[in-house]
Amino acid sequence: MDKEGRASIPLSLLLVLLFQMRGYVAAIISLTFAEDRTRLLKLFYTSSEQFGLMLLIGLPALLVLLATTFAGEDERNWANVLMRFAQFLLLLSLLVDAVLIFWLFIEQHGAFSFGRAAIVFGWFICCWYLMNSRHWRFYRQHLASRY
Repeated sequence: MDKEGRASIPLSLLLVLLFQMRGYVAAIISLTFAEDRTRLLKLFYTSSEQFGLMLLIGLPALLVLLATTFAGEDERNWANVLMRFAQFLLLLSLLVDAVLIFWLFIEQHGAFSFGRAAIVFGWFICCWYLMNSRHWRFYRQHLASRY
């Protein structure tokens, strides 16, 4: 809670949302690369289908980020309703992300890379946070109870 009694967004939640929206982050970073925007994306994603899947996987996290921004403390709106389903949306996104990570692991014939290891580690951290964080639970319930 801040000085006015409003719930402030947990920093850890922002990191989880950033991890789940890594396709959007890569797209924004590639837009700043003026010479060849697709060359930078090819470093992260081997195909355009994989990039499109990452954008779809990040969509629930983008919706939750928008809901945390627009949720009304005093008045009810669509964002407060969405916060009721935020946990489900983020966990569903992580489940689909796990399937994609497993598929990429099989496609690369189990070859190890530090980038993939970091993504798997980040995936486990995000799952742990969404399932066990009291700050996230309080924040989500506080905004959802305004409905």
